[in-house]
Amino acid sequence: MASQDNVIVLSTDEIADREREAAVREFYGRICMRLDLAPLDRGALHLSASTLLLPGVSVAEGKVSPMAWERTAALRQDANDDLVVSWIAGGWGFDTPGQGTVETPAGAPCIMPMEERWRARAPGGDWTICARFDRSTLEPLVRHVGDLRPDAINPGTPEARLLLAYVTAVARGGMSAKLAPLAAQHIADLFAAAVGTSREVGEVIAGRGVRAARIEAIKRYIEENLHRARLSAEMAGRGLGLSPRYIRRLFAEEGQGFSDYVMQRRLERIHRQLASPLFAARPIADLAFEAGLVEPSTFYRQFRSRYRMTPSEVRAGLAQ
Repeated sequence: MASQDNVIVLSTDEIADREREAAVREFYGRICMRLDLAPLDRGALHLSASTLLLPGVSVAEGKVSPMAWERTAALRQDANDDLVVSWIAGGWGFDTPGQGTVETPAGAPCIMPMEERWRARAPGGDWTICARFDRSTLEPLVRHVGDLRPDAINPGTPEARLLLAYVTAVARGGMSAKLAPLAAQHIADLFAAAVGTSREVGEVIAGRGVRAARIEAIKRYIEENLHRARLSAEMAGRGLGLSPRYIRRLFAEEGQGFSDYVMQRRLERIHRQLASPLFAARPIADLAFEAGLVEPSTFYRQFRSRYRMTPSEVRAGLAQ
């Protein structure tokens, strides 16, 4: 196990075979997660996970072998009332005494209240993402938070997709102490939006967490599609389930048009490549084309306007 400031990293690869199951069940299961872990089908317990601690929220990402996670009567004596939402590649089988079983589809979220007894089975854990909330973080946002069903989040809604995308980005990207409270609030807001909330709270959330997460999702879509010459607000809208008008408004509120932002990111990418020895042998026209700038005159005019240098001059500076 490795730990630094607000990040905890654990991998069973670092534990000897004969000690692995006992160590995972005691440390990661009972101590860290307050759950009892057990392998499915008499297999071995394997997991790797990285957990980021934020104010009132923690997020984790990793992968696990087929296993069951149980909140037992004995563990409930700790009076922990956190709420967990977890996504896993193969989906969850969630058993609650007296209430039956809920089966979530592959990759869909499952809500797990730590104040209740339950057993969650995960037959396929090639990837898993998790957010864990202090009850006090959610109570101002979600009515009757303790009554949420395990499948209360519809994975097909824009709010649910944004929640997963944002939690994943935060879990994988780390977070400075300055930004941690803001990220934690965004995650709580998105969870509230995904499960549904009152109109008044919804209006607050729409102007806070959901907006920030949507901007993040749009910018990530742009990065992944810079090579597409016809990248537009319409294309991003189709890919993300948002209206082009709404996307343009979000960028306008940040003081920059959608097309201007796309051009900025394309030029920054090309400039970075021209200044790197790794791309010294690549023709400039190829770099521009691969960044979605297929019209040479537009590329050279925009590049010179932004950097007050031609692409060749930037590359020549590398050789000096």
